Amino acid sequence: MTTKTDNHDPRGKLLLRSYFLRKYHSDGQADVLDCCQGSAVMWTTLQRDYAIRSYWGVDLKPKKGRMKIDSVRILQQRGWPQNVVDVDTYGSPWKHWFAILENLTQPTTVFLTIGSTMFGGSTDAAAMAALGCIFEQRKPPVTFCGKLSEFGTSYCLAKGCDYAIIVEAVEAVSTGNARYIGVRLEPKNDSPQVATAGRRTQSVERN
Repeated sequence: MTTKTDNHDPRGKLLLRSYFLRKYHSDGQADVLDCCQGSAVMWTTLQRDYAIRSYWGVDLKPKKGRMKIDSVRILQQRGWPQNVVDVDTYGSPWKHWFAILENLTQPTTVFLTIGSTMFGGSTDAAAMAALGCIFEQRKPPVTFCGKLSEFGTSYCLAKGCDYAIIVEAVEAVSTGNARYIGVRLEPKNDSPQVATAGRRTQSVERN
């Protein structure tokens, strides 16, 4: 069994976050909610190079110096103040993602880490429900879930269009099995200029 470690591929994650901080938060007004803080290596590093107005890190695992809380519960509350939300889970980010979409009130940058086991081995209930795949048995066939993996990721991301305008989506190059995606969201009730903003998907390449 492979041991889980924080930030398996830190360079890809740093490039992704740096790109969005430079493009959308260069005014130093970034308020960050780190939903899976771990040892806070990522944002400690980023704060050396970028002006961050506020940072709040939480985690499900108890540790001295950080708050133990299910961050999904925070995002399920309307009006959370952060404009940067980092969901760096080991598996599925979709409960967080759907909570963000349903309670979005301002332009927000979201970082998602999508684990490689979300459809194979262990069932991702949030993603399967979004796809309309409900099984009476506890786990659907592993081979069936594996074929849904790529489609499920695209489908869950695209659900953002039901709630918000996806201004930009960027995926970082990763050397591991996880996928690192950054998304810039604008509430649909914002000014008309938002709807015409450049929308594109690209990869963050390494030098």
